Amino acid sequence: MTNGTQWRSWLDNDHWFNDLPAALQDSLLVGMRQRRVTPGKLILKRGEPACGLYALLAGSVRFNDVKQQRHWLPQAPSKRPYWFGEISLFDERPRLHDVYAEDQVILLHMPQAPLDHILDHNPRYWRFFRQLLGSKLGLGVPARDEMTLLPTDERVAFRLLMLSEGYGELDRSVRIVSVHDIPSSRCLGLTPDVIERVLTDFASRGIIRRDHDFISVLDAEKLRRAARHRLTQWQA
Repeated sequence: MTNGTQWRSWLDNDHWFNDLPAALQDSLLVGMRQRRVTPGKLILKRGEPACGLYALLAGSVRFNDVKQQRHWLPQAPSKRPYWFGEISLFDERPRLHDVYAEDQVILLHMPQAPLDHILDHNPRYWRFFRQLLGSKLGLGVPARDEMTLLPTDERVAFRLLMLSEGYGELDRSVRIVSVHDIPSSRCLGLTPDVIERVLTDFASRGIIRRDHDFISVLDAEKLRRAARHRLTQWQA
């Protein structure tokens, strides 16, 4: 059995993968590589450049808290495979967390360069990755060239959702965001003063809590409502 055939059998019951055009499925199957990671070993390192798309097939992962004072609880997604890493396609920022294998982990990894090549040559495929991220955020994801068309408050709220909810079921125990991770020319295009004004307003409304350089998301549903706009209407 070739890798592509084996991996397709693992992905047979995956709703997102099965909705992809056949040509995109084939491109992912050809480009993906299997990774087996032993407990405690690093999968992703904070600050490293974006490194592509992952499908978690077995095991669970652990995220380090942004304050590096405690570990977030390992999460076991309810469905396998569980895709993650696509957020970097939209914000073009380095990885925001250290991610470790909690136990024996099996992953499929689609590296960034071939994934970028596929999307550059097939722009129509972007919508499938927007749907993947949107399923975690509970909102529609605007096209990359439309993100800065959102009104200011909605733009900041959407950015906070990307940072706090972008890993979905893998990361739901604590929602803490570093202020330094918020700026993104791709997603925001706003000055620090404007971002600070919006954050102050969100804090006064009980959506977030400020703690020096860190933001705790207190009410994800209120934050989701703050991000709603015609460009973020959810389309399943």
